[in-house]
Amino acid sequence: MNKVLDILDSMEEIRQKAAENPEQYPIDHTIRLCSAIVAQAYGYQSRTDWTDALKKLPESRYATRLSENRFHI
Repeated sequence: MNKVLDILDSMEEIRQKAAENPEQYPIDHTIRLCSAIVAQAYGYQSRTDWTDALKKLPESRYATRLSENRFHI
């Protein structure tokens, strides 16, 4: 399976599990799972790695929210 299909397959599996057991998949947790799948596929070792990269890019929405003190943890 190619990389893109593997990522999409992993994300779809999370969606299916969330449909089966929604109480175990709150939205923030589910999005973080999907983020981790994509980040790992592109070589990031941790959430800290890719969020640090975003902090350094003033054009990123992540950096904008941080600078405007509108970031939700």
